Amino acid sequence: MKKVLTPARGAILAATFVGLALPAIAQGQLGRAINNGEQATRKAAQVQNQINQLDDERSDMVGEFRTLLQRKTAAELYARQQAAAVESQERELASLEDQLGRIDEITSQTAPMLEELIDDLDAFIDADLPFRIEERKARIEELRGFLTDPRITVVERYRQIMDTYIREMEYGRTNSTWSAPVTVEGVADPVQVNMVLFGRVALVYMDSSQRYAARYDRETQSWVPMESKYKPEIAKAIRILEGKRTQDVMYVPATKLAVTAN
Repeated sequence: MKKVLTPARGAILAATFVGLALPAIAQGQLGRAINNGEQATRKAAQVQNQINQLDDERSDMVGEFRTLLQRKTAAELYARQQAAAVESQERELASLEDQLGRIDEITSQTAPMLEELIDDLDAFIDADLPFRIEERKARIEELRGFLTDPRITVVERYRQIMDTYIREMEYGRTNSTWSAPVTVEGVADPVQVNMVLFGRVALVYMDSSQRYAARYDRETQSWVPMESKYKPEIAKAIRILEGKRTQDVMYVPATKLAVTAN
């Protein structure tokens, strides 16, 4: 390591060479000078340490200031975003209040329309093939009850009515069979038969013995005995619809559907 010669050390070294040649008074003055130089050196070191410490503190304060400035900028940006969000919510709230103010008007205009939809559906069921009449009529009464129930919103009433319309449409696209009792002319007790609905093309029934079989006639709006030639086809259709036989072509006694424009 390279040794550095300080002023004080240099003075001591010089005194070593000339100490014997100087008188005692001069030696005392030289010693005091050396001590003063050492003190000045230590004082300078202390001052330098203080300067270094102040410089470190200044650097820390500058860093903290920059951090606070960044936080301030971020807080201002967040505040602007929140102000925009509050303004948007206030506009939406004003719109909702306006809609609530007009809800009575909307309801008064919607109620007659919903009632008319139910009346049209009820009339359609009366003019349709008479299948599952009790079930379908019960649904109509349920819809009418919705119109007077304050717990059900206008939107929900409309949805329920549309669901019923869709269900009625599905009857015309599907084939189904179910068991039901029917009154047969000349027989005292009701006969348990299989009702068979072929979309809205035909509605027939036949008992398990194939003794009683009839089709619904649209023109006379009554049940008429079914020709014997159709009985095997109806029996096959019942087994297919019950899942007891694989899919096959089904022949049914269809009647002409006449639509009259009012």
